[in-house]
Amino acid sequence: MPYPKYALHSLGWMRYQRRRIQRAALFSAMLFAPAAALTLAGHGAGVFLFALAANYSALCMMLARRLQPLSLLAIPGLYLAGRLCAGLPAAMLCLLAAGLALQALSARRGLHKGVQFWLFALLLGNMTPAAAIPPWQEAAWMLLGAGYGGALARLGLQDWFRVLPAACAADARRYAWHLLPWGILAWLAGGWMRSAHAWWLPIAAVAIPDPSPDQMLWLARERAIGTLAGALLSGLLYWTLRALEAPPIWHVLALALLQMAMLVAMRHSFRVFVALLTALVLTLLPPGQLASGALERVEDTLVAALLFGALAWFLRQRRPGAQDSSD
Repeated sequence: MPYPKYALHSLGWMRYQRRRIQRAALFSAMLFAPAAALTLAGHGAGVFLFALAANYSALCMMLARRLQPLSLLAIPGLYLAGRLCAGLPAAMLCLLAAGLALQALSARRGLHKGVQFWLFALLLGNMTPAAAIPPWQEAAWMLLGAGYGGALARLGLQDWFRVLPAACAADARRYAWHLLPWGILAWLAGGWMRSAHAWWLPIAAVAIPDPSPDQMLWLARERAIGTLAGALLSGLLYWTLRALEAPPIWHVLALALLQMAMLVAMRHSFRVFVALLTALVLTLLPPGQLASGALERVEDTLVAALLFGALAWFLRQRRPGAQDSSD
């Protein structure tokens, strides 16, 4: 490539990246501006729910735009359903099985990575400890967050929108056979552990499986590495803010910076994206739960990554032509 053309190409790439960074910074600032206002107003109970639903809605918009506007109601609605089923294991089992089946069916249209956020909301509502506010208020904060995050993503994150490839019928069936039993077993194991953060395990069991064995093996590796790095980053951030005796508004600013870096890394390195997302979610936890939450997230993700990584490797070995290619 001649030097003038190469220089113009490099200049265009730099301008494009600068525009993406500016959009990510603006989106993050606007996303956490209500969280800062809630913190200053003393409504700390709604900050986690609002920010989490806003992120879920925005990520769902990026990965499966065709699910909108269903996601705006599905995220808070399933969270409320999970909360109401907290003492009804049979009802929750039926609801979870239906959600897992829906995620497997949606793989035929490439929407499974968007539907997984619906299941995340269901599991969070069912497995997180009871909050200080009534369930309907929690769902209201989730509804506000989902609407706000989806609107911001539609307005400012068009460059991040992706259309995932659809799975063939055979891959979708195999995906369902893996997703349903392992997802239900992970939920049962999480309920048996009775931990404040037992929901990490079923969430990992929902997020790592994929219709493609190669993609599932890659997801297991990247999520394991990213989760380890994210746990270390969240601990470093927490101890830094504590040593500086920073006011709560600095905590919200750190969340916005993590959000911006996560969006920038989303299309460059998945493991960095997972690390920043892990740090963001752990930083949203109450300070007293950070250490136990980080430890359990790492443990549960590593268990799920080893399990599904081994399953993906086994499926690759059984694939026709795998032996010939290895020779």
